[in-house]
Amino acid sequence: MSLELEPVSEDLWVWADSNRLIQVLANLLSNAAKFSFADSVVQLQVQQQEQLIRITITDQGPGIDEAFKAVIFRPFSQSDTSDVRNFGGTGLGLSISKSIVERHGGTLTFDSTAGVGSSFYIDLPGSES
Repeated sequence: MSLELEPVSEDLWVWADSNRLIQVLANLLSNAAKFSFADSVVQLQVQQQEQLIRITITDQGPGIDEAFKAVIFRPFSQSDTSDVRNFGGTGLGLSISKSIVERHGGTLTFDSTAGVGSSFYIDLPGSES
């Protein structure tokens, strides 16, 4: 698995607690790496979208089960598939990440397609300088 950071404009800014934002990014990147296939790429993108800065993390893993999508951000939620259980974890990372993003006035959402992968989107208030 490799990580690819797309070029980022130097004039994009968000007002955020950098330690908490790093915590969210570390969690999402760790999950993407953990659930990606060995020869795949995890992409990290940062873009301006109207008044928001969107950070996108996309993996090429197995995707998220339909039944799990509705509860993915709940504390202690973990997919019950044997592949996911092999990785361990507490099931708190996504819940904590969502809370941190929301406390910064943003949203944390995702899209996922079985067999194709998942994209997680962090949308934060931002500006172009």
